[in-house]
Amino acid sequence: MYKNKTTAAICSNFLLYPVIFLLMIFSLLMAGCSDDENEEEPPAPDTPDYSTIIVKDIRNIPDNFIFDRVEVKVTGADWQVIETLSFPYENGQIIMDLPTVFSPEVLQKVDRRGGDMAGYWTGTSNDGDALVATLGDFFVFKGDKRVGRIALSNWTGKGSSAGKAMIGYQFADRPFSLTGSDKSYNYSDCSFVSGWNMFANINPVSENGTAKVLRTTVVPEATLFWRLAESYVYE
Repeated sequence: MYKNKTTAAICSNFLLYPVIFLLMIFSLLMAGCSDDENEEEPPAPDTPDYSTIIVKDIRNIPDNFIFDRVEVKVTGADWQVIETLSFPYENGQIIMDLPTVFSPEVLQKVDRRGGDMAGYWTGTSNDGDALVATLGDFFVFKGDKRVGRIALSNWTGKGSSAGKAMIGYQFADRPFSLTGSDKSYNYSDCSFVSGWNMFANINPVSENGTAKVLRTTVVPEATLFWRLAESYVYE
């Protein structure tokens, strides 16, 4: 009887091994599936938000120069001013919250294809139906008197401007990119997203008169600063 019980136990254990093995395999497979399901996708690249422009640490301001606000015009269709924006200069900075909604009727054609000079860019857009609006110069005022102009660049205003970037802002109603060249400009790495964009005109390093200005949205932001580019106060 003892032998029969032992034999039965061995048989029983022998039959359990495949079941345990299968359970282990199933558990490993479930754990693998769970890991795959919980694995996070890599985050999408951040798109800079230029709908708010913060101006601070403005360079080249002389002691006798005082202003209390900045005014900038937005141009659209037929190069007309579609909005005039004014922002106070307070506590050493200007916070410009730009409009983000425009009627398509007031926006400008993206390029000048077919010789249409109503278009903004001299390069060729990959989407001829794109529409844009553009910020003009940043003029500073003391009350109602215009006293100067500020600009964003990595040029101090002294010495050569070769290789330096002059910065502008443009609103696009959809993504588009620009290619091509004309007598004065080359377009390279020039891609806009929907909303406000920063772009650069980068002066050629060669000053022999034949090199062209580079127009691009690859902007050397780490090197940029605001400065008083013009002063209309001489006393």
